[in-house]
Amino acid sequence: MPEPKLVEIDEADLLRLRRVDNVVREMERNPSAKKKLLNALKDVRPDDPAVKELERPDPTEQRFTAQEETINALKKQIEDDKAERERQDKLGRLQADQDRAFEALRAEKWTEDGIAKVKKVMEDKGILDVAIAAKWVESQMPPQSPLSPIGTGAWNFMDQVNDGEADLKKLIETRGENDSLLRKMAGEAISELRGTAPRR
Repeated sequence: MPEPKLVEIDEADLLRLRRVDNVVREMERNPSAKKKLLNALKDVRPDDPAVKELERPDPTEQRFTAQEETINALKKQIEDDKAERERQDKLGRLQADQDRAFEALRAEKWTEDGIAKVKKVMEDKGILDVAIAAKWVESQMPPQSPLSPIGTGAWNFMDQVNDGEADLKKLIETRGENDSLLRKMAGEAISELRGTAPRR
């Protein structure tokens, strides 16, 4: 290695060079400033070997990038969990409403077969409202035949009597003259017919 040559330099130039050298050294010690310095060097001397340092990943930036990715993933997970909880809550409320609606149909004397038809309509047609599906099922059934008055044929009361049918026994005993009993039995018969009607 050749020995350095001694050259004469003006004191003002020496001070300026030292000041520039000190500034550059300070910039090299600061990662952010060093990156800017290398980018500036790249603009004027793109082939300078020092510029290749820009191609190496910055460990600090890598760490922050990894942390940011982790935070974003956590945020997304939290949002997804919240959306799933809200969806499950809505499904739970909908199921509870439907269960109450089916119980209301049973209270109206709908049979299990009729309720099964309502459920099938809801599934096939995408209907969530039980009452709407029940109305649709009713609309597809033939109308009920009206109750006809007693025909010309004789009603054999004795063939219908069972041990537990106290009202019917009383009716036979009074020869059908008890109006209040007749009204009571007629109402029970109509209720029974409605409960077992084919439309439900």
